[in-house]
Amino acid sequence: MREIWTRSDLTERSRIFLLASVGELSVSEACEKLDLSRQRFYELEDRAIAGYLRELAPKPAGRPPKPRDPTEGLAREIDKLKKENGRLWLYIRVLQRLAGIRGDDEKKRRNASRAARRRGETRDR
Repeated sequence: MREIWTRSDLTERSRIFLLASVGELSVSEACEKLDLSRQRFYELEDRAIAGYLRELAPKPAGRPPKPRDPTEGLAREIDKLKKENGRLWLYIRVLQRLAGIRGDDEKKRRNASRAARRRGETRDR
């Protein structure tokens, strides 16, 4: 199980690590006090230096750009697809009429008008 470190423990460990990194304490002494192997000490030192240098690197000026709404593009795509769907259904109806095939909508209208005639209802045009 891992030990729980207090803030003062971490501060002391950081101080020992930094003293060894700048040469005021030997690496062997620091490793003994920190209960680390020399290899692990040097790995941590490399990571610390890399992080330090990364944070010192210049960054672009100004605020970072605001994240875009991911659904914005989807809404446009849906509208585009709805329009295309309507256009394709129009083509289907035209082709059905040219081929002499009745579409489902036309069949429903004819069935409804037949049922209305049977009931004696008339439709004014």
